[in-house]
Amino acid sequence: MFLKKGFFFALALTFGMASSAFAGNNTAATLALDYVADGGAGNQTNEGAVSGTVTGSGTTVVVELFANNVATSLAGARVVFNFDAAVLSFVKAENSAFGFSIPEATGTSFAGLAPVTLDAAGFLARAEFTTAVDVTGVEFTIGATVELSESVTSIDTVATTTSVAFNAQPKVSASTAIEVIPRGGQATATITAAGFAADATITFTTDVQGSATVTPSQDGATLTLTASGSGAATVTVTATDGTSTTSAVVVQFDEQVPVELASFAGEVAKDNVVLNWATASQTNNAGFRVLRSTDQENYEVVSELISGAGTTDVLMPYSFTDVSIPASEQVFYVLEQIDLDGTIHRSNPIEVVLGARFLNLPSEFSSAVYPNPFNPATTISYDLPVEGDVSIVIYDAIGQEIRQLVNNGHTAGRYSVQWDAKNELGRSVGSGVYIAKIKAGNFSATQKMLLLK
Repeated sequence: MFLKKGFFFALALTFGMASSAFAGNNTAATLALDYVADGGAGNQTNEGAVSGTVTGSGTTVVVELFANNVATSLAGARVVFNFDAAVLSFVKAENSAFGFSIPEATGTSFAGLAPVTLDAAGFLARAEFTTAVDVTGVEFTIGATVELSESVTSIDTVATTTSVAFNAQPKVSASTAIEVIPRGGQATATITAAGFAADATITFTTDVQGSATVTPSQDGATLTLTASGSGAATVTVTATDGTSTTSAVVVQFDEQVPVELASFAGEVAKDNVVLNWATASQTNNAGFRVLRSTDQENYEVVSELISGAGTTDVLMPYSFTDVSIPASEQVFYVLEQIDLDGTIHRSNPIEVVLGARFLNLPSEFSSAVYPNPFNPATTISYDLPVEGDVSIVIYDAIGQEIRQLVNNGHTAGRYSVQWDAKNELGRSVGSGVYIAKIKAGNFSATQKMLLLK
């Protein structure tokens, strides 16, 4: 009894002094977990089983932990397992070579009466868990981190981590979701298939929509997509081994444009129209001209050349006031961007409602979106009965912010702003449901929009 109490004190001292201990001789140690498929005693040999299938509730799950490249004998070791407590319950970890162990909530601290030398396999512990719920078809993992104690003053935290995956389904992942094709160049994205058997023959299927040229090249479980040419392309990829087929992953290739517009909007200010836009990047940009139309067909130039910034990745704001607006219910504006070599590119048009100047001020707050569904752009209109600060933010279907369209003060009146289906960086977003959240003083509204491409 005295020996056991003395040991617990020494062990607590060993790990309690970890913060002031020196690095020892086991900093190069590595870890490995091996799944024991039958849930039995195991054989203290690493057979490289890093995945498995488990079903039911109350099922015993056993893994063996190994530490390799351990250069010294050990006075003790501390093992902490990483797992989802909603899926698994930790039962115990054991290694009779150490003689003593102190159970913890998610692991165990070991120590020996005499220095312990790990066997050739590096066996460190057998760990036992039970499934807390029916895990049939549920993906989960067991991981581990380890501290190795050569002595009270020499404790090494093993830098590597290790894990075993259970019920893993084959899947594909992309190195990027959006890739820009340089003008006159190429862009690549890598698709990786995982979760198939090591000897499986994997076949990728690609569906390309758009005008850019996309060439796939497969090397085992890796598919490289190379895009070139003008325009954009949306590539949908799945993988199969003939038995199981993964869910799809989508990669968007966009053509690099001389100017990436982060925003472009206009509003009526007394008898003028104020246009504001910002660029996320510019390449060889000489400047802009503003064009106006009342029918979206015939445009006239209404500005002098507004100087650009040449080439920059800095967010740049611009503004223009149209002081000679026509007698029309509505007017449309486009930006004409001019390269240093004279090449001209036009933006999508935005609409500004002018007829609102002649209408009575609204008596209540309201908002609308049209057209809806839309492609390539939609207009958000809103009526303000009183003066106030207005914020309009676009979110995707899972609540991630895509772009802020408006964030300034407005007088009472009727307004509209166009969204061109681009994010804050000026890049096109994919098809799907988007939400516009409009706040104006004490008023708020939400508009659901569907982008179809």
